[in-house]
Amino acid sequence: MHFPSKAVASILMAATAVAAFPAQAQNSIFPPGWDSSVRDRLFMRIGYTTALTKTQSEDARDITGPVLTRQQINDAFNTAITISQACGSNRTTPDCARYSDGDGTTWDLARGVIDAAFEDSGETSIGTPRGIKAKAQRQIGTPTLSVGYWLDAERRWLLEGFVLAKPMSVKIEGDGVRSDGTPNGVNGRHIATVNLLPPLVIGSYHFGDAKSIVRPYLGLGAMYAIFYGGKTTEYFDFYQGGKSTVSTKNTFGAGPFVGLTSPISDDWHVNLSVGRIGLRARSTIVTTNTFIGTGAPVLQDINPRLLEAINAGEELATSQVGTGTNGITTLISELAARNRGQISLGNYVREQKMKITNTIITLSVGRSF
Repeated sequence: MHFPSKAVASILMAATAVAAFPAQAQNSIFPPGWDSSVRDRLFMRIGYTTALTKTQSEDARDITGPVLTRQQINDAFNTAITISQACGSNRTTPDCARYSDGDGTTWDLARGVIDAAFEDSGETSIGTPRGIKAKAQRQIGTPTLSVGYWLDAERRWLLEGFVLAKPMSVKIEGDGVRSDGTPNGVNGRHIATVNLLPPLVIGSYHFGDAKSIVRPYLGLGAMYAIFYGGKTTEYFDFYQGGKSTVSTKNTFGAGPFVGLTSPISDDWHVNLSVGRIGLRARSTIVTTNTFIGTGAPVLQDINPRLLEAINAGEELATSQVGTGTNGITTLISELAARNRGQISLGNYVREQKMKITNTIITLSVGRSF
């Protein structure tokens, strides 16, 4: 069969265009002329990253002031005495049935015991106890995806960024001891959970040449830790005296890295890296509608002299006040709230600072583009 020369030329030109199209489409994500200088230096790694944490915690501190001051407690006692003197032996009204001791004598004795304890201890209020600390979960991990780019033709200088990772859920435990050295009420208890997304960039220098069986490297990593979705536990809310929320400020950290890379083939390799990055975390805890009642666990962690006086006051007043079914701490908190024109002791803000040192281990498999 004979084709005209122009038809043959057209078919050859079309075939050439079709053959060239796949290569053009394959490289379409790169601008023209970038293939050799950019794509050949790029690779991608998929792996698993584990962080081993060590926490140094400061004591939690009150930001908005203590829950009850010595003066507010004294004012509550005065209110109880006034109610008692007005009620006398009549305990039929709600206030008389709940707060009256008949003539105010029992309330006055209890106030003397607690006020003396304030004087002896040097305390001026009841708030967040000393020694309340926190620590992050000791080990967390997540699958990771990173992209790397060789900065030079000899492939010694590398910049790698972790572009995708599953957010990590980090448990926060209470820590710390009382003045007598015994564990406090939050020590070892799960008090909160926070989600962490840790974008990470590592710059490194590789020894040996690109075809070496094993290439060690040294580097510097930088992380911006993003915290979100913090939640407190029921126990911590009970300890704080009300429903609490926790938020942690995002923070930056940097530190050294070392690693080893070994080729599997021309395109594939395995990588192991170990680094250390320190983060300074600052969390804010907001407790709403706070109320400290008789038997509240936080009272076990306050100044021992004050705790002793409160316990003595409970024994002195419980059988003498009202119907004898409510503890003195509960009643004083109610009266303190009443004096403020509230049904609770209010909302309070605490701050917890921690230094978290992370040892970061990543095992991954990479493929060159």
